[in-house]
Amino acid sequence: MTRAKRTFLTVSFSALALLGCNHAPPASVAPADDVPTIASPPTVTAVGIQVPAALDLTGTLLADEESHVAPLVAGRVDEVYVERGSTVAEGDPIVRLRNTDFRLQMSAARAGLDSARARLGMEPGGAPPRPEDVAEVQSARAQMELRDSELTRAQGLRTQGVFTQSQLDEAAAAAASARSAYATALQNTRASIAGLASAQSTLTQASTALGDSIVRAPFAGEVAARNVSPGEYVSAQSQLITLVRTDPLRIEVQIPQEHLFDVHEDQAVEVRVDAAPDQVFHGTIRYVSAAVEAGSRGMIVEAVIPNSDAEHRLRPGMLARARILLGHDQPMASVPLAAVLTQAGVSRVFIIRDGHIEERVVSVHETDGDTVTIADGVAAGDVLATGNLEQLADGMRIQG
Repeated sequence: MTRAKRTFLTVSFSALALLGCNHAPPASVAPADDVPTIASPPTVTAVGIQVPAALDLTGTLLADEESHVAPLVAGRVDEVYVERGSTVAEGDPIVRLRNTDFRLQMSAARAGLDSARARLGMEPGGAPPRPEDVAEVQSARAQMELRDSELTRAQGLRTQGVFTQSQLDEAAAAAASARSAYATALQNTRASIAGLASAQSTLTQASTALGDSIVRAPFAGEVAARNVSPGEYVSAQSQLITLVRTDPLRIEVQIPQEHLFDVHEDQAVEVRVDAAPDQVFHGTIRYVSAAVEAGSRGMIVEAVIPNSDAEHRLRPGMLARARILLGHDQPMASVPLAAVLTQAGVSRVFIIRDGHIEERVVSVHETDGDTVTIADGVAAGDVLATGNLEQLADGMRIQG
């Protein structure tokens, strides 16, 4: 056989061998309906319970009152009586301004008041007199009455021919002058009484300014910030101290409009914070918005939470979870803690139905010890796996 024929036969046999390999059946192919199976896990049956219906919302705790205290008068700071964290009562002094100028103004105002009283012949502390009762006015009135009487007598004597016309004219002029003097005295006295009122007002203003040189706490609370030190010059707009009232505290939340008729004033609210996860703080709703916000379709609700314990455990700015009790019950399911698998903040259960595993994401309402209350995802009578939860998956078949 020639070399060319041998080569052709070799190539042909090799091709046939390759074709034969390509058409050979696979060594092993799993049936299409094969699903993972697992041994039957321990189980429990969910128990139906009635739980008070509530709205769970999140909000921020706010101080009941917060004030950036400013002085009523300008001046240089002489002394600061408080530090951050200080607790003050309403009316306590917190900052004192230099009051030298205010005391001088008050002395000048008091001197002006004394002068105004002296002009009226008043005793210190006495009430302002009537203009007609002032000695100067009474004297002018007496002179006027005397001159009027002399004029009347002169007119009679002139009729009898005793007085000349010149004497009658002199009597008339004297009476007119006396009447003018009386009117002037009365007007001056009234001006003096008005000046007395002005002097009293000036003294009151000076006294008020002197009192305002001491800045006082507008309400009882805790000093959150101190923004001033002795020696600084401050104006009436300067923020000296930040004062907050932490008892009670407020929390503002937004409820969906579908619960508009479920929420009302004086309704109970339960508040929890991460700093005290096992403690429930009780409050009541103080304000319900009169309108639904067009953008969010929600309604603003404000609740008040007492914070009178000595430690003041609640603080403004804390993130809080509020639960508004709606006043009626709703059905939920109670299961053991072992039946719930929580990973990355997501809770799941594995329900056994018709020999298969059915995985569900659930909404946990509350965890109390070894018992979990589930608000959504489990119904009364559902059978749940309680063991080997990490090995279970949706669709698994139960052996046996």
